[in-house]
Amino acid sequence: MIILAAGIVLVGPFGATVVGTASALFAFAPERLQVRLFNSVLGGVVGAVGGWTYLAAGGMFPLERAEHAFDLVVHVGLPLMGANVLMSIANALLLGGVIRLNGGQDAVLRFALRMLATSGPSYVGYGLIAFLFVVLWKPGGVGAFSAVLVLAPLFVARWALGQYGDEQRVHERTIAALVAAVEANDPYTVGHSERMATLCGLVAERLSLGFQRADELRFAALLHDVGTIALPWQTLRHSGPLTQHDLDEIQQHPAVGVVMVQEIEFLQESCPGILHHHERFDGRGYPAGLAGEDIPEYARIIAVADAFDSMTTSRSYRPAMSVEQALAELRARAGSQFDPRIVSALEEALRGREWEPTVLSPAVLATAGDAHDHDDPVVSDLVASSPMTGHPLEHQDPA
Repeated sequence: MIILAAGIVLVGPFGATVVGTASALFAFAPERLQVRLFNSVLGGVVGAVGGWTYLAAGGMFPLERAEHAFDLVVHVGLPLMGANVLMSIANALLLGGVIRLNGGQDAVLRFALRMLATSGPSYVGYGLIAFLFVVLWKPGGVGAFSAVLVLAPLFVARWALGQYGDEQRVHERTIAALVAAVEANDPYTVGHSERMATLCGLVAERLSLGFQRADELRFAALLHDVGTIALPWQTLRHSGPLTQHDLDEIQQHPAVGVVMVQEIEFLQESCPGILHHHERFDGRGYPAGLAGEDIPEYARIIAVADAFDSMTTSRSYRPAMSVEQALAELRARAGSQFDPRIVSALEEALRGREWEPTVLSPAVLATAGDAHDHDDPVVSDLVASSPMTGHPLEHQDPA
């Protein structure tokens, strides 16, 4: 698009049409013949639209007539930006039309608007770079070498973004593999990690955590229960009252989870959230008995989201709570089990948003025992008040 926009000024509307056609026709990328021909026609049409728009907007051609910087801005820069906008719209409409003709579900205008909403800012940037390209080529006297000066940094930036994208995809595959292992080990938890990531993302947005911290929190949310892979299946699918031994084993999973992922470099900042997500605001949680803001923020967020998802998911011992019931329970526990600020943030994030309780199938429920899910706030109370003996603890109904 940069070369095509610059070509409008340097070689005129007809030349831009040729440039648009040839650049797609002789592109190095491997493409099927029909795709290459379509892109060639599309490039030619877009080039023609841009070229004639540039002239209609008072654009200067040939460029040698420019005498002052004012001429370049008013009679080159502004018309070129206008032409770039029309080229972007034409490109989006033509693509939308072809997709519609090939059985696409979106209306042409809806597709074009969505495409412009995501790519529009990039097209504006391309227009500015094209203007710089033109100024260097003619008034600046740099000539063809201006292509190197302008495009080389862009190619480097594109390569760097590609490397970053590859790295992010590796991260996502690593996370997905670990989540799959957790869910294979305990089908009762299928979908829990993804719901946790969504809930924590909503809270992160309310708390304005920023992109990097929100990403670290998302990783921690997805992997907060990775340590349950090491728990005996009898503990995960326990029937009858929970014993002190059961609770002792359950309390190992945060530390085990950190041991499993601590050598993965991109998860370093997520580890505190994984380790401390069962701490309580009053200091009676595990594994370290931290209290208040001594508990890492990621862990405080995960604790609230974890309890909310547990309560709004059906269990073998109770149906799923409604969103309102679960939020009321969180409010009742704010200041004791949970950070009140995080509870408020989740409640605000869910206000006016559809959140459906998760109803597990009878087949999935049959894989679990009738003991409380370890994320249920009732289990947190059992841990907080449990005597240091090995006899069974009283099986309580959730509040």
